[in-house]
Amino acid sequence: MTIPVIYVGCGAFATQRLQIIIDEGLFTPIACVELDRQVAVSCISSLRGNVPVDLDKRIYKTITAAKQDNEEAEACFIYASATAHAELVMESLSLEMHTFCVKTIACNQEEFSSIIAVKQSNEEVMLVQGLNNQWNEASAKMQEWLRSENGIGRMLGGECLVWGRQNIKSVPRQPDATTEGSYFLALACHQLGQLVAAIGLPDYVTAYTHQRVEKELDYLGTWGTAGGQCLFEFPDGVPFSYVGTRAGHGNPFGFASRWSGQWTIHGDRGDIRREGGRLTLFRGGQSVEDYYLKDLDAGLIEDERLQFRAFYDAVTVGTNKQWMQDTSLDTWVLMEACNHSARNMEKVSLQDLKLSLCGTSNNE
Repeated sequence: MTIPVIYVGCGAFATQRLQIIIDEGLFTPIACVELDRQVAVSCISSLRGNVPVDLDKRIYKTITAAKQDNEEAEACFIYASATAHAELVMESLSLEMHTFCVKTIACNQEEFSSIIAVKQSNEEVMLVQGLNNQWNEASAKMQEWLRSENGIGRMLGGECLVWGRQNIKSVPRQPDATTEGSYFLALACHQLGQLVAAIGLPDYVTAYTHQRVEKELDYLGTWGTAGGQCLFEFPDGVPFSYVGTRAGHGNPFGFASRWSGQWTIHGDRGDIRREGGRLTLFRGGQSVEDYYLKDLDAGLIEDERLQFRAFYDAVTVGTNKQWMQDTSLDTWVLMEACNHSARNMEKVSLQDLKLSLCGTSNNE
């Protein structure tokens, strides 16, 4: 069965994702939400394949209005500006629809706490923050080696390096150029979402941010927009370091490794080395498994398709439902913990921060 959905946002990136949904055939868009009707009509007219009849006649300015005229809608996809996400997510949840929102679902702690309060009053609906990097073959294999008996065993330590040149210059300016803390919330989430999906939240984080002015890329010195460094402490004091920038010069490591990360992870039964889609498992000083796997797809099309299918399976039959929801939201908590630590120059307890934001700790 297909799930009838309301789709929010009709920009270029959002239109790509709407096309994936139509091509996959698991969800049926029955209404679109967009403030600019002309933009929405242009978006819908560009779609190919099995486009729902009269979709261009079902364009609304709010999710509430769309739901009133299309009561059968069971889920909502949100691909709007990040600064509008929190309000849109809360509106969708309050209408008792399963909600999938592209990162970041919130731009600050107040927004996130408000979202969780609405979610807790609608526990039957699912809330997922879209994080496409963790769904490709290369990421899945790394997660398997971190979790399974055939992997590296108990993690002893590790590191991830990310070097990207992301030009965020536009007119008007993107929120990422002017929203404090946007690096950890909008880029680092992709790499550390993979880590959280595999082994959960660390106990503590100590983080710093890069202050940078680079006008050609639109890095204006706004706090927390260009990059950062972190030390995570997992149970038993296991360390994991993360270093990343979105204002790198060129792309010396290749597209895939720049977004997926260069990883080295040590365990008591082996070690992982990963650069993009190249993964090697070492034991006893020898390579025992070595792969070139599909990493990020061009335009992230395949990555989104896998993520949308996982969301569909979670909603319809409950497959990995709790894990998918919890890890995506925990990733937001971790990224904000990095911002909180860097801003206050202190070590942050993830359990304490999560308790203050959600009313629950890692152990509950």
